[in-house]
Amino acid sequence: MNRIYELFVLGELIDRTMHGYLLYSILNKAVGPLRKISWGVLYPLIHGLENEALIEQVAEDDSEKEKGKKKKNYRITEEGKRRFYRLMEEPIDYKPEYELHFQIKMSNFDQIEQDLQLTILYQYKDYLKFLTRHIEGNVHDILKADIPEGERKNLVRLNKHRLMKIEMDETWVDQNIERIKKKDGGSSHE
Repeated sequence: MNRIYELFVLGELIDRTMHGYLLYSILNKAVGPLRKISWGVLYPLIHGLENEALIEQVAEDDSEKEKGKKKKNYRITEEGKRRFYRLMEEPIDYKPEYELHFQIKMSNFDQIEQDLQLTILYQYKDYLKFLTRHIEGNVHDILKADIPEGERKNLVRLNKHRLMKIEMDETWVDQNIERIKKKDGGSSHE
């Protein structure tokens, strides 16, 4: 999970300096209403990135000094930028946090080349195909298993619902792939 948060922090600092509270606020909005990052996770992460020379503290500007607020502002270093791009290029393992990791990568699409955007979208499409095959296998197994009929119907219905959600995701991915290809002058990246 730390690689996901590391990618987020580095991506947020690519364009501007930020203080920890703002990073905390944006990250918690990015991860959604059911998952929250704690200060106990964020600040050790920031300090670790600082110790690795991936980010650095910068002096606060005069407007913040006048307000009496003392906030530590951070900016990304050149080494931090290199790490950010490596993390964006790195394929995501099929783990429970895959969706969150993909969402964090998507939030940084404006920082990367279109070819890498397409690669990430195609990787996500492969992930969705993997899920589809797994769920279709589940349905097949459920239909053959010695499960009470009422429960079998509910399990099949649940898995079909999952498949419908995946189909919607696939449509969304295809639309984004086409949008990027049109921006790129229509060249094919498949």
